Amino acid sequence: MPERFSWILPDQLAVGSVPNASASTFYLRRVGITAVLTLTEATEIELPKDLSSNFLWQRMPIPDGFKGGVPDVEQFAQAMAILQQWFKKRHTVYVHCLAGVGRSASVCALYLTQSQNLPLEAAIAEVKRCHSYAHPDHHQVRVMQAYLQAQQVNS
Repeated sequence: MPERFSWILPDQLAVGSVPNASASTFYLRRVGITAVLTLTEATEIELPKDLSSNFLWQRMPIPDGFKGGVPDVEQFAQAMAILQQWFKKRHTVYVHCLAGVGRSASVCALYLTQSQNLPLEAAIAEVKRCHSYAHPDHHQVRVMQAYLQAQQVNS
C-alpha cells in the first residue's frame, strides 16, 4: 500500500503518496484503482516499473511546493482534463505526488469543486478530513483560485 493512501470519493477518487514498490501497485489494483495520475516530475523519484503497465497511467508534472515550486493554472487545467476524461470512462483514480501533501491534495480539491459543486474552501476541508496529510500551500491555493476564476469567465 502506498504509505499515505486515502479515499476522497469512495471507489472513485483516492489520493496519496508515490507508490513505492510492486507491493503498492498490487494494493492499488486490489482496492480497485484502474487509473493513476502522477504529479511528480520525472527527475523527482523513480516510479515502480509496473505502474504504467498495470494501470491507465499519465504523468502531469506540477512543481513541488515543499521545494519552492509554484504551479500554474495550465497545469491544474491539464490535470482536471485528465480526471474528467477518466471519470467519463468510469475509471477509479489514484492521484499522487511525492508525499501526498500538497499537489495531489490540491488536484483532488479542485476536482471536488467541479464534481460536487463545492466552494474551494469546503473542498479543501473535505480533502483534509479524508486525508489527514493534505495541506495545500498558499501558492497552490492561490493558483486553484485563479483556475476557478478562469473557469467562471470561460463558462
